Amino acid sequence: MSQRKKMLCKNVEFVGFNDLNEKPGFQMAMQKINEKYYLYTASYRHNGINIIDVTDPAHPRNVKWMEGFWAIDGQTDGMSIPKIQIADGLMITAHGGNMDILHGTPNDLPYWGGIAIWDIKTDPEKPRLLSRFQCKGHGGVHRFCYNGGDYIYVTGSCEGYKGFILRIVDIKNPREPKEVGRWWTSEQYLNDKIGLEGVSYGSAESMSAPFLHASVVKDDIVYMAYANKGFIMLDVSDKANPKMLNCLPLNPPFAGGSAGAAIHSTLPLGERPYAVVTTEGERIRYFSNEATEGWFKKIVTQPMSIIGIVELTDVKNPSLISIFPYPEVPEGYTHGENFNIVDGVRCPFGPHNLFDAFGQDVYEKRDDRVYCCYFNAGLRIYDVSDPFVPKEIAYFLPPDPEKKLFDNPEGTLLPGPEVAVTEDVLVDDRGYIYLDTFSDGLYIVKCTV
Repeated sequence: MSQRKKMLCKNVEFVGFNDLNEKPGFQMAMQKINEKYYLYTASYRHNGINIIDVTDPAHPRNVKWMEGFWAIDGQTDGMSIPKIQIADGLMITAHGGNMDILHGTPNDLPYWGGIAIWDIKTDPEKPRLLSRFQCKGHGGVHRFCYNGGDYIYVTGSCEGYKGFILRIVDIKNPREPKEVGRWWTSEQYLNDKIGLEGVSYGSAESMSAPFLHASVVKDDIVYMAYANKGFIMLDVSDKANPKMLNCLPLNPPFAGGSAGAAIHSTLPLGERPYAVVTTEGERIRYFSNEATEGWFKKIVTQPMSIIGIVELTDVKNPSLISIFPYPEVPEGYTHGENFNIVDGVRCPFGPHNLFDAFGQDVYEKRDDRVYCCYFNAGLRIYDVSDPFVPKEIAYFLPPDPEKKLFDNPEGTLLPGPEVAVTEDVLVDDRGYIYLDTFSDGLYIVKCTV
């Protein structure tokens, strides 16, 4: 691969690359069946799924691109598939719309919002649709958590609520999913308010109001990244009556401004009394020095976005005990002296997706490392054996993209610098690390320390 010489890395070796059929991925999921490893990538720019055989990670094989959806009444023009998770032989896909920047489609196009449940145990190369669960309202579904078992914890829209809330969906019978519980903040409930309406996720108004962005679930505890509220834990041992355990506000002072979700991700560190929490930066491709309004406007100042560790020894009194170091700028980096100003353009720099999949045998199991796709700073790997002093031990920056694989038909959606932007990361039980990019393919690497 000619691009290999342009990669910048420390304690990471390149293993393989796949072009994902020139349809960039977003969230990824894996399953291992009959000694074969399959990677599934959701593609929010293109309404579909890539299936890649990564049994030999040096030579990943394109199995299939599943085009389109499958939606009720053919309402697909404004829809994409941002997220995907796999457990217990089931593939769950998220379906949403009205997010023009993420999807590259106008906000007024029709879409179907909800989750779809697929059988991929019978034939991992031919997913079979079992059922759908619809989330009416604005936005559909952006994320969810499914680590196996009888319940899916959905970050979804709902009529009568503003912004995404938690919806607990029972899939004991995967052909007949049904909601059994939900949780929201008081600001989101609309039925006791006058003159308020739901707005699309991603709009300026929605990004400054409370909404659930992401959650992970472990031992009947939901660890939630609740934007504009904070890091929240819920007891869901009674699915119909979730109980709030705590709330740790993080913005202000962190995140906000022109960045993405003010609280983006959470991750419990195994059995240790700690959780990782992140705020979200944003993609440099959205910003320029020429625009004066909208997403593309010039940024003058911007709050800091972080990865941090929260101590949970006293679960009712969570405390932020450390913040991860600023990503090391590699020797040979040509876009500036840091990652906040790229080719002269100020951006809302910060982290994106963590490797937060657990509970499945196909994934690496350790609680002393954190992996993060840090947007234009690439993949970052941290040692968190001492939670008070997290240390960066490795990084990998993919080469800048050679083609524009993410833009609107007019080629005007993304005015910013055309640099590599990483999106999501997985680590399998062999130690291979998979990361996909905003406008490129899939990179497979391995940490050497």
